[in-house]
Amino acid sequence: MGYYMKKLNSLVLIGVVLVGLTACDSMSPDQRRVAGGLGGAAVGGIVGNQIGRGAGRTVATIAGAGIGAVAGSQIAGSSGNRY
Repeated sequence: MGYYMKKLNSLVLIGVVLVGLTACDSMSPDQRRVAGGLGGAAVGGIVGNQIGRGAGRTVATIAGAGIGAVAGSQIAGSSGNRY
């Protein structure tokens, strides 16, 4: 698969994950944190995989997934405060 096709596939997957997270409005705060963590891990892993090269690709994917999971969980947990 070519370079640009990989980038396009990554962008489409990120878009699907973000659209899926919009359904979080009816979830409890704990469910939102889990969904945000999973979505963040997916997006972070994709970004890390795109950034890493050679032997560092695996490390970059794992680091991106970990950072994305923490960030997604924190963002999703704070987005439900409407009072």
